[in-house]
Amino acid sequence: MSENKSFGLTSMILILLFAVGFSRVFFLTVFMGGHFTDLAKGNMVRVEFIEAKRGVITDKNGKNIAMNIENDGKVVRFYPFGEVTAGVVGYIGKPTDSGVNGDILVGISGLESQYQKRLAGTPGETVVEETAQGTRRTEMVRKSPVPGENLVTNLDLSVQQTAFLALKNALEKTGKSGVVLVTTVDGKVLALVSVPSYDTNLFIADGKRSDFGGEFKDVESLLSNTEKKPLFNRALSGDFAPGSVFKLVPALAALEEKKITKDTLIADSGEIVIGAYRFGNWLLDKYGQTEGQINVVKAIARSNDIFFYKAGEALGIDNLVKWSEKLGLGEKTGIDLPGESSGFMPSPYWREKTFGEKWFLGNTYHLAIGQGDLMATPLQINMMTAAVVSGIKCSPRLVGASTCVDLKINETNRKTVLEGMQAVCSTGGTAFPLYSYGGKIYCKTGTAQKGGEDTMPNAWLTMVIPVGNNVKDWVVVTVLVEEGGEGSAVAAPIAKEMVPLFLK
Repeated sequence: MSENKSFGLTSMILILLFAVGFSRVFFLTVFMGGHFTDLAKGNMVRVEFIEAKRGVITDKNGKNIAMNIENDGKVVRFYPFGEVTAGVVGYIGKPTDSGVNGDILVGISGLESQYQKRLAGTPGETVVEETAQGTRRTEMVRKSPVPGENLVTNLDLSVQQTAFLALKNALEKTGKSGVVLVTTVDGKVLALVSVPSYDTNLFIADGKRSDFGGEFKDVESLLSNTEKKPLFNRALSGDFAPGSVFKLVPALAALEEKKITKDTLIADSGEIVIGAYRFGNWLLDKYGQTEGQINVVKAIARSNDIFFYKAGEALGIDNLVKWSEKLGLGEKTGIDLPGESSGFMPSPYWREKTFGEKWFLGNTYHLAIGQGDLMATPLQINMMTAAVVSGIKCSPRLVGASTCVDLKINETNRKTVLEGMQAVCSTGGTAFPLYSYGGKIYCKTGTAQKGGEDTMPNAWLTMVIPVGNNVKDWVVVTVLVEEGGEGSAVAAPIAKEMVPLFLK
């Protein structure tokens, strides 16, 4: 075949193919266009989100405190320990932020909220075409979900359960509410309990109740109880007058500022009167007795108000505020949970600005014994206690390691305060329920007035259990019973139940 004939044949084939293709497009667009438009109107395309498998939360030993289970054919979040871990783990629910896809559940409180991004993973997508009647036709695009990260906490579930039951049982006899905190000096939170509590599973649609369900049977009864406030986490959000547990601050501060030594003696006069104002010691007011000449060790052991009035006076308000803040009061601890309070540290500037009043010596006296306008969270008192006994201040952490600061405390002064704290829970000290552990642990009791004569004081005890030779591993237990009475009689027995868990 000649070259010209071959070229002509190819051209004819191309022309025919073009003509067929053009006629097909013309037919589909002109003659059949309306038909396809009608079909399109009968279908719709939408995106379906595929929720990622949420990460599991466990204690340090791998025991689940938040997990995923199948209930009635649906995969739901489940909190196996209900009210025991509510203050720590929190719960998930529909997001309130309009910028978040409403089909995806998010953490609302606790660790579920704090670590939402790590736990949630990345949702997948399916783009589907459906008929107007909702019949699924074809899956057009798919992006697989990426599971969330599992979270291992510092929590020790056995300690958490013991603390919860000890507090809950105690509140059946006395008190409005309570807190138990158990941490290590280096900031690891082993237990965090706030009572009254609730079963977090109540907030899970199509969920399952825990065996630790508590008294509230539905969300409505839970949310409407404004007296018990079970959703309020008192451990980190509650502001309370610390009372005599605060005396560890002026004791250490007066030693560090060289206002006193271990051998300095102050006479217990039973009371100090300034004009129309009287500042008494609890022993005189309750039993009509005084202590005689006492040093700082005995003052801590006996929680002697007169000694600390005088120590506060010697320090001066500026030093007292400085050391309070240095030991972690008046600011957030930095715990990895939402909703933490800063507490409140009063000062002369604040008083003059707020009330137009000068700061008087009586205000210093009140502050030196943990009363007056001073407010602290149980978490702050726990961190302060750890800082006093160790000389390092570590922010409490439920996940991972803490950030710690060396406070450069004089070793002799630190050991002097420890000697006083050891005497508190030994025969003759104020923490009489702990005498059986005398010489083995360190304590400070507190009884903080919060209202009039008709209101019971808040009962406090903060305690240190030496575990091993490294002070960073020592365990710090802080107990608060709101409107419970005396710290020695009410808070100390709760703390006592923690000791056998660590002291072998």
